[in-house]
Amino acid sequence: MTRVGEWTACKRAVAKGYKLVFNVQSRRWDGLAANIVRTNNVDDRVYGAVYHILEEKLNVLTQYESQEPTDIPIEADGAPIMAKTYIFKTSREAGRPPSAYLEVMLVGLRQHGYSEEIVEEVKELAKFH
Repeated sequence: MTRVGEWTACKRAVAKGYKLVFNVQSRRWDGLAANIVRTNNVDDRVYGAVYHILEEKLNVLTQYESQEPTDIPIEADGAPIMAKTYIFKTSREAGRPPSAYLEVMLVGLRQHGYSEEIVEEVKELAKFH
C-alpha cells in the first residue's frame, strides 16, 4: 500500500466465484503477478483484504495500474459489499509467480489472520501452473 499511503479501514475479504491466477507480467517482480478471473462457480474463492481509501488515493492507484478498476461483489468480514479491484485482461498463460512475490502474498494472508489451510491453498495454486 505504499502507493496510496494511509487507509481508514482494512478487513479480510473473499471474492466468491473468482479464481486466483498468476498471469500478469510484472517488471517490478521480474515474473508473473496475481490476477483474478471470474468463474461464476461459488466454490471458487479468492482470499485477501479490502482497504477503505480516499478517492484521490484510488486515482493514484488507477494511474499506477494504467486501467480503471472493476466493481465486484465481495464479503468483508462476512458482510456483502461492492469493492473495486483491478482485473487485468491478458492472453498470457498462468504460470508460477516469483518466490519472493508469493512470500509477500503469504505473509499478507497470515497478517490478516487467514488459516494455514488457506495459506497452503494459495501455495499449491502457485505451484500447479
